[in-house]
Amino acid sequence: MEMRRNLLLHAIFRDGSKGRRELGRNLGMSKSRLCEVVQDLIDERLIIENLDGIKRIGRSPIPLSCNPDYGCFVGLDIEVTRMRIVVANFAGKVIFQRRQHLEPITDQKALISWVLKIVDEGLAVANNLGSTVFGIGVAAPGIIHSKTGTLVRYDLIDGIQNIPLRDLVEEHTQISCVVENNMSCYALTEWTSGAARQLSNFILLSVRSGFGSAIMLGGKLLNGSHGFSTEAGSSIVPSNKPVSQWKSLHQLVSETALEVSSDLGNMTLSPKKAREAGVLLGSEAASLASLLDPEAIILAGALVEEEGPLWDIVESTYRKFIMPEVNESVRLLHSQVGSFAAAVGATQRCFQELFPTNPNSDQESKLIRAK
Repeated sequence: MEMRRNLLLHAIFRDGSKGRRELGRNLGMSKSRLCEVVQDLIDERLIIENLDGIKRIGRSPIPLSCNPDYGCFVGLDIEVTRMRIVVANFAGKVIFQRRQHLEPITDQKALISWVLKIVDEGLAVANNLGSTVFGIGVAAPGIIHSKTGTLVRYDLIDGIQNIPLRDLVEEHTQISCVVENNMSCYALTEWTSGAARQLSNFILLSVRSGFGSAIMLGGKLLNGSHGFSTEAGSSIVPSNKPVSQWKSLHQLVSETALEVSSDLGNMTLSPKKAREAGVLLGSEAASLASLLDPEAIILAGALVEEEGPLWDIVESTYRKFIMPEVNESVRLLHSQVGSFAAAVGATQRCFQELFPTNPNSDQESKLIRAK
């Protein structure tokens, strides 16, 4: 019963414009059962009937939406050279956001210090607004063990290994924390409000400080058998150098590797660098499209925007190497959600864990379970 209730709450969170009849039809709930659950959610103040700016005609449906005043979530996105913090209300609307540029992080202690400092800033904003924080989401780079909330490894920062981010944040704040790969968080935001809004199967490739990816199949993020899937940035690119000197896509196709910065407005690449990076990215996208046959490949990051220095090369390479049978059907799209998407997605992961729809959720936070 609670699972069906949570599924309804998620459907309302993702699209706060549907009425009872459409929600019941989509979820396979009878009219009487749906009305009962909806009333319970209204009584708990989790959802509201949203009539703002709507002129009803006859018995037209009343849209339901999550109650923005019920509480909020704090989301943090970690990169090599920057962190982003957001506070999103219970309806998913961002009410605060800020970017913090970082000098190169050289050790674990410095990274942990920055994480806790920026989280505290988000909590202070929520406190000033008088809003209850139901969870803190951390969108972390590199290899993430989502079951324990551990940053296992991040190759772009030396010495970063086995940082128990979730435990550190929960001990520091006494608030529930969810730690997820930042590209999975980015993909969630793309799915709820961006280029993947109407899609169930897509691949996200992102060129930021590092090179990241995420895959959604059937409306669910792919995590793999051991929780470490979709790490395209770890893919090794063969070269004519000795095998020991071969590099990963992280080391070849990223702002860090290309020595540019979207934050600082430094996006100039030599024609040789642009071509090499664009060919690698385009061929990677074509290989993934041919392997998984998704509805679309979505590209994120300033380097691959329509006017970005890599876009034309990426697109032409993609069309050259993609399997002909899916060339027309697998679209190559630009991200539509902006640079704070991973931080926003981290708040959505909090919502998912607070109201789980999967009885086998891989998170173990006792604070979340004791909501």
